[in-house]
Amino acid sequence: MRVRPAVITLLAAMLCLSGPMPATASSDDQHRKPENGDLAFGRFDPALDGFSLWTASSDASHQRRLTQDQANFSDWAPDGNRIAFDFNDDTGVHIATIAPNGTNRKALTAAPGVQECPKWSPDGKSIVYDSFPVDQPTFSVSVWVMHADGSSPKQLTSNALDVEPVFSPDGTQIAFGRITGDSPEGQLEAIYVINSDGTGLHQIVPPRAGLEHPDWSPDGRSVTFNIEPGNTKAPDYGSILSVQPDGNGLRVIQPRTPDLKFFKAVWSPDGRKLLSGCFDTQAKIDKICIVSPGRRVTTVVSGPPGVNFPSWGPDD
Repeated sequence: MRVRPAVITLLAAMLCLSGPMPATASSDDQHRKPENGDLAFGRFDPALDGFSLWTASSDASHQRRLTQDQANFSDWAPDGNRIAFDFNDDTGVHIATIAPNGTNRKALTAAPGVQECPKWSPDGKSIVYDSFPVDQPTFSVSVWVMHADGSSPKQLTSNALDVEPVFSPDGTQIAFGRITGDSPEGQLEAIYVINSDGTGLHQIVPPRAGLEHPDWSPDGRSVTFNIEPGNTKAPDYGSILSVQPDGNGLRVIQPRTPDLKFFKAVWSPDGRKLLSGCFDTQAKIDKICIVSPGRRVTTVVSGPPGVNFPSWGPDD
């Protein structure tokens, strides 16, 4: 069961001065290569009719359930001591953080509507996310950034459909998807980049059918994304692509295979591998795989029930 962000699901059904300062990493931080640590992922719970948040060692041992309620996208803090995630309640979708052992959960947002897809800044001081309120006169989705304790939220984009933002490794920029419309091949989405203070908005990937789930490589040299696996009309469906942050060098770095289609790929902390959802076309289930682009794919977490929403933490 491949689940999109709440805002994209809704769209399909329908057709900080006082805020955080730009996050920057020190020279030492930029040159330090972190070790790969534990994984986080969602596992489908029929009782919830949705996913709960789990963690596991990188070999999928020591699996632990962290939430009893429905949770989706997650991201590890740079020090590995907290996990940000979005969760569902009666008022919408909101963001919280939790310790990797399942303790000390803290809600960061509570406004009616949707606040989802959290991503930490590289210095751990801010979280970027996408959001839309319930009372807006014209439907739009915006990129927001807040302090890591949930204070001082600041809106960075407006009057568009902007989803799944992610910081650059130096914290000075944010990449995100912008949904632009439909085509015979499916929903169109582009990738934009904006400075962390809200200036300098520009497009780096023109609208493509099935484009989703951008991520920024830890070395800063590429922004990756996938083409929706189920959209067989879209070119490169089920594959992972890469582009340079200036928009040049677009290429497929992990093509789909006869047995696997890839989705929601995120980089390992050391930047050498990707952790990706992978639909097994023979077993007809979603798994989570470690991908060495163009070389080797290893299944680490399997279903049934379904698994989704991978994220890879550092070794703390």
